[in-house]
Amino acid sequence: MLAFVLALVVIAAVAWSLGRGRASGRMAGPGKRPARRACKWSETGNSNGRFVEYRCAACGVAAYSATGDAPVICKSNLKGSA
Repeated sequence: MLAFVLALVVIAAVAWSLGRGRASGRMAGPGKRPARRACKWSETGNSNGRFVEYRCAACGVAAYSATGDAPVICKSNLKGSA
């Protein structure tokens, strides 16, 4: 009986811990949106055709947008970024 109660407590603690991690965005699994960062995008004035270059003041990564709006998601985790 004691082992059963202990097993239930452990399972509940693990489920609670996993739920907290997903809620805070630390555990982005498959199919989840990438984590957003507090990037501060500013337009550099450089453009390549219809694409406008933006640079993040926080992480220094450059990104391009064709919509005229600054990017929403940080691009620092993409392969080949600075």
